[in-house]
Amino acid sequence: MTREGAGLTLDRTQLIGSLFALIPVPVAVVDSRGRLILSNSAFADIFSGVQNIDSVPHHELEVPGHGTYELETVPLNDQGMKIVFAQEITNEVQLRRQAVHLEKMAAIGRLVSGVAHELNNPLAGIFGYAQLLSRGELDPSIRRMVDVVLNQAERAGKIVQNFLTLAAKTEPKRTAFDLNQTIRNVAQLREYQANVENIIITTDLSKDLPYVWGDPHRLEQVVLNLVVNAEDAIGDSPQRPGSVHLETFVQNGRIHLTVTDNGSGIHARDMARIFDPFFTTKDRQRGLGLGLSICSEIVEEHGGELYAWSTYGSGSTFTLELPIRPEIAPEAVEPARSFEGVCLKGKQILVIDDEIHITELIFDVLTRQGARIDLAHSGMEALEQIKKKNYDVIICDQRMPGVSGQRLYRLVESWNADLRQRFLFVTGDVIGAQTGRFFAQVGVQYLRKPFRIHELLDAIEGLINRSQPLGS
Repeated sequence: MTREGAGLTLDRTQLIGSLFALIPVPVAVVDSRGRLILSNSAFADIFSGVQNIDSVPHHELEVPGHGTYELETVPLNDQGMKIVFAQEITNEVQLRRQAVHLEKMAAIGRLVSGVAHELNNPLAGIFGYAQLLSRGELDPSIRRMVDVVLNQAERAGKIVQNFLTLAAKTEPKRTAFDLNQTIRNVAQLREYQANVENIIITTDLSKDLPYVWGDPHRLEQVVLNLVVNAEDAIGDSPQRPGSVHLETFVQNGRIHLTVTDNGSGIHARDMARIFDPFFTTKDRQRGLGLGLSICSEIVEEHGGELYAWSTYGSGSTFTLELPIRPEIAPEAVEPARSFEGVCLKGKQILVIDDEIHITELIFDVLTRQGARIDLAHSGMEALEQIKKKNYDVIICDQRMPGVSGQRLYRLVESWNADLRQRFLFVTGDVIGAQTGRFFAQVGVQYLRKPFRIHELLDAIEGLINRSQPLGS
């Protein structure tokens, strides 16, 4: 071989060696038993300490600080030696996990309607009868207990509705409200659990805080999530007692709420991702990483911002900023209506619901106002009664086995179109796209369960006032 040929061979050998060493793809050579013989710098940096590839999983291998990898092998010779190379699949794994979670959430969304129906029906009974009890002459101690049942039943109904609003992506109700009172509600709600965990929740609320414009129940869920996250961070820290401090103030023309804890803090590498969907610093058994993402989305819908700073090991502060709208004012709270102010004497009303306690509740309410009430527990039973008697109002559940409320409405409409304006739907179900289109198309009135009794009476009065007698 000539000197030039030997030099070329040497140059090629050096070139291949340099290429192997510097190629950014992690590559190694292993023997028949999986033991490393040779590896490049990328492999050594990522899989430092690995001496045998058979000792580590080849699929979705999570390497702290580097990501998730898939190990592939290619035979090198007939002595069993193999080339091993690693492909980073971090993004693919995250997308796959997100797809699985989204599929689960979609399945949950499909179940929401049934869950809401099952919850709102008993809540309607509890809430309704608590209202009836509260109108009577009660011993102060009994009244206090009835008021607790009344308030908590209403609160439970709002929680279910908040869930439905989020799941169905319906437009939330906007109003002017006191953010400080929302914070007090959350602090009171978490007081017992915080005491159990040796956590002290304190507040410093501005006395001159402007009203916030938005959905008070959705923003309450944001505040609650921030407080629960703070408690979780304290649970990961040995420091006791734990401390969660909530403060409100106005700065730079914006309303500020800060939630500060003395928990474990957030690592600097994670700060940029804490509001990403499915990212979580918690154990996966304690959350899917959706809480802060949803909170951020809700705050943005209100024209605000949600951000955080943290010192790892020393706690975190989350700040919620909301715009000030000086022209707004809270809605006037209507005084409790007297049932005696509504007279339905002589009015013939049909109540249709497959839940017996709902029909009995409405029966008890309306008979006190002088109405004559017939009850039906199915759509077919109701249709037979409607054909026999002239009703001033037809109160109908939307979701029933067999003939649904919507189907009953269409059957009655085909038989006697004049009865269309006498329907009042009550529903504990989510108002989905199809149901919403139906209600909007036919212009029918509806109430969500659980409802206030004065809402029921107002709706009935409205129907009676606009209905025309048959044959007119």
